[in-house]
Amino acid sequence: MNAIRRDWPAWLISLVANLCILLVLQSIVYEPRWSDRPAAMIRLFRESSDREHVLLDASVSDLVGNDGESVSLAPMSPAATVGGAARDAIAQEIDELVAPTFVDISVMADMPLQDSLATSFETKGQTEHVSGGVEGAMDRMAFEIEMSLKERQTLVIWLFDASASLRDRRGSIAERFERVYKQLETRGKTEGLYSAVASYGQSLNLLTPQPVADVRGLVATVRDVAIDESGVENVFAAVHQTVNQWHRFRRSEGRWNKMVVIVTDERGDDIDQLEEAITLCKRFGVRVYTLGNAAIFGRKEGFVDYREDDGYVHRNVPVDQGPESAFPHVVRLAYWGGDADSRLHRMSAGYGPYGLTRLCAETGGVFFIMEQNDGSHFDRAVMRNYAPDYRPLRIQDDEIRQDAAKRALVQAANSVEIDGVPIPQLGFRADNESVLRQQVTEAQKPLADFQYQVDKLHALLEQGAPARKSVTDPRWRAGFDLALGRVLAMRVRAYGYNVMLAKMKSEPRAFQGAENNLWRLVPSASIDTGPSVRQSAEQARSLLQQVITEHAGTPWALLAERELNQPLGWEWREGRIDVDAILAGQQPAPAELLDEERERLAETRPKPPTVRPVPKL
Repeated sequence: MNAIRRDWPAWLISLVANLCILLVLQSIVYEPRWSDRPAAMIRLFRESSDREHVLLDASVSDLVGNDGESVSLAPMSPAATVGGAARDAIAQEIDELVAPTFVDISVMADMPLQDSLATSFETKGQTEHVSGGVEGAMDRMAFEIEMSLKERQTLVIWLFDASASLRDRRGSIAERFERVYKQLETRGKTEGLYSAVASYGQSLNLLTPQPVADVRGLVATVRDVAIDESGVENVFAAVHQTVNQWHRFRRSEGRWNKMVVIVTDERGDDIDQLEEAITLCKRFGVRVYTLGNAAIFGRKEGFVDYREDDGYVHRNVPVDQGPESAFPHVVRLAYWGGDADSRLHRMSAGYGPYGLTRLCAETGGVFFIMEQNDGSHFDRAVMRNYAPDYRPLRIQDDEIRQDAAKRALVQAANSVEIDGVPIPQLGFRADNESVLRQQVTEAQKPLADFQYQVDKLHALLEQGAPARKSVTDPRWRAGFDLALGRVLAMRVRAYGYNVMLAKMKSEPRAFQGAENNLWRLVPSASIDTGPSVRQSAEQARSLLQQVITEHAGTPWALLAERELNQPLGWEWREGRIDVDAILAGQQPAPAELLDEERERLAETRPKPPTVRPVPKL
């Protein structure tokens, strides 16, 4: 017993030591090597690791930073999206290994070919300029047709404007028509291609009862389109009817692409049918293309030359070609002293008319601009920042109603149109005070109505002026500032002109030269008609200069420059005329003549030539 008690400490120490060793061994875990790990998984994580390294490389972030397929070096923000994109890609590859997806081969035909992704599909829904007129536009359509045939069988519906103004263009297209199809045939691209032809004016005319594969007969059909003399172009109703007519067309099994190609030089008269046409085209997957003219900037009317059968040419016949926006952004206000530069009436901002461009954009087509008027043109890179709003009319209308500045601009543009400024009398005979006062009184009358209309425009725009600072869209900002600046400038000139005449009438000035008998009112940079007029003049100059600075290289800047070229003030200068020499036709008449003198002068003027009446285009 004593021996056991003596050995107890040694035994207890040994027990504790062994327990500690066991506890240490228990904490050690050995994981055997898993030799059956799939090789595919090893490759997967190696590839993912390499990919993550590449994504963080700044030199290639523009290519794949947002996990896109585009190869264009467009500015992006890859740092914020790299991690998520890489993880998503890894997860998708793991899912594909675990549960692979089997794709039906028939579905592959719906996918665009890799070599055409960067060529045909990136331009859909845009306005595109084509060089070479009709030939260039037809070549571009040949390319679009070829790209469509690479996807699937295709039906192309050619829809021609039957108005008289398009006769020459239809002839040019007929000449190019067969050549385009021969080019496609040479490249082996016409298998599965069918075509149909229709024309429209006030109503639709189906020129091919059924689409055909052989286009040789279509050339004569295009050439012989009957002219619609109604002057009405219901293009959107025509699109709706043609799509409704042939959306079920098939000549073989499989899926089909369907395209409508509108050929016109106008905007169409039935904008109320636009949304129905878009809905039907999108429902049946029909792309709409337009070969047309650029819209006139800020105006409804453009101008074309029309040739009659006997060769007689009508110059500058007005046709509806604009504007490019759904709602007007430019107040229609003529220039003081007349619009000597006709290019101001024929400017194009480089866009097609709103309705047709929206139809093309919504259906995945393109508006091809074949022709621009001979007015001023602008850099397309600059004008990209001023693209029109192609959203539906109702959405834009709701926003305009809620924005006081936009609402005021649209109301001013719609309610008042001043197509011409009365040419003011600037020379006044002063043989005696009675003749002078008579002329001054008559000179004030024509400007009375003009000044009333300008004041009305000013009152409308002033209602939106407080909300102008909240407008951020550059198109609306430029439009409002230009409109208010021009209206203020016109008010200053008209009011100043009237004040100068009133002063002369009440207190005729004395000539410095005894031989002088004429007072001439000439534009001047100085404003001598009161402080309130000077304040309005400064505001007008400030607004117009702001448009020139902030919107350089745009139509708004050009119009502002034209307005500032004409001084806002007036001053009197004296001179002399020979009335007898004027009546004899030996010198021009700078001053207003008396009634009996005017009648004598009119008898000596040649009669204007006879002009033929212009047909409805």
